[in-house]
Amino acid sequence: MGGNGNIEDNLLEFPSGPYRAIAIRSFDTTAQTWAIWWLSANEPHQLDVPVVGKFENGVGSFFANDRFDGDPVIVRFLWLRTDTDSPRWEQAMSVDDGETWETNWTMDFERVG
Repeated sequence: MGGNGNIEDNLLEFPSGPYRAIAIRSFDTTAQTWAIWWLSANEPHQLDVPVVGKFENGVGSFFANDRFDGDPVIVRFLWLRTDTDSPRWEQAMSVDDGETWETNWTMDFERVG
């Protein structure tokens, strides 16, 4: 894809045991947006609806209309503190068209080197 995409292989350690998944990302040079798909080892034939968005002023905001337990939700990924040595990623869902958000996953990173 000429540098306009990447794949991230994940091994996540949860209390219930290890979990494998991949994130697939592609960049649309015309729209200047990223799309991010999630593929879980728990459902290896089900590619999630992509979140789509971009980085502005040090914050990455990505959204998708999806379903959770059969109900419509908006999924949001945020990349925060991207200009620091400790960026944060958050995933949240909204059942009220973005009026409120329930954050259900966060990851804090530390730059090395």
